[in-house]
Amino acid sequence: MEFDDLKSITGNIVSQLRKAGVKTVEALAMKTRDELKQILKGVSEDKIRDIQIEVWRKMGYWFTSASNLSEARKDELTFPTGCQALDGLLEGGVRTRAITEFAGEYGSGKTECLLTLLAETLAKNVSYTAIYFDSEESFTEKRLIQIAKSRGHDPEEILKKILYVPVWHTQHFMESVNWADSLIKDRNVKLILVDSIIAPLRAEYVGREVLWHRQQLLNEILRNLLNYAKAFNLAVVVTNQVVANPNAVFNMDPVTQQLPTGGNILAHNAETRIHLRKAAQGPVRIARLIDSSWLPPGECVFRITEKGIEDMPKEEEKKADEPKQ
Repeated sequence: MEFDDLKSITGNIVSQLRKAGVKTVEALAMKTRDELKQILKGVSEDKIRDIQIEVWRKMGYWFTSASNLSEARKDELTFPTGCQALDGLLEGGVRTRAITEFAGEYGSGKTECLLTLLAETLAKNVSYTAIYFDSEESFTEKRLIQIAKSRGHDPEEILKKILYVPVWHTQHFMESVNWADSLIKDRNVKLILVDSIIAPLRAEYVGREVLWHRQQLLNEILRNLLNYAKAFNLAVVVTNQVVANPNAVFNMDPVTQQLPTGGNILAHNAETRIHLRKAAQGPVRIARLIDSSWLPPGECVFRITEKGIEDMPKEEEKKADEPKQ
């Protein structure tokens, strides 16, 4: 959909929107009335309301019968992760119009999951591109090339379709996310990866006295990403750090001893949350689905190799989580 498809918008309004960085109908739909009043100088509030309602109606975000939802969701996409065991846990893979979160300690395989998903998605969908927000300097093209080659894909073609953003700090992160909408539409972005979603915020907002501000900024970033996922039918996948759970009673379940950072803000915005941990032996990792709006809890085992994440040989799978002797 383009601005020309909207009857309530004039050329002057389009010009003001573009100058303010609102270059797509999808971005316009995400703006609040107060934001539009700041952008559209001289345009009445009634006119702005008419514009908003027309945009919401045409994009399917107005009153509609619930019986139409299944039809509207037929164009949702599912991207396999490159590991059948993990795909089984996720009922096929990572889905569009939602945020999927991988949480875990350092070295638990979070970045490996992103890189493998990236290689598989871009190699098998030639018209798609991806945006990679890197706040931990975890992305290395050498590793992605290794994963792609090991899977029989052309790494150069994959690299050409990745828009890479090295995140310096929170403000840089927020501005980059805000400006992504026109790139998403022009480049047919179907995958947004963030590694990690919390790192810049934790570094800059330290202490309980600023926790409210940190959470407010995190919520704004997540809402923008989720709006992109819904408006452009793309998948957002983020990694997250974990901290010790001070309220946990010690037991033999290692997952209950840790909490993903971000609190309720991240928990409410992510549709599917996966906790990753190291197994007792070797490059084996265990993924547990800890929260989902539609999937049952579950767990699977995979390993990290030159191919990124991949399935365990059947004979080794039973031994993956056995304690060391």
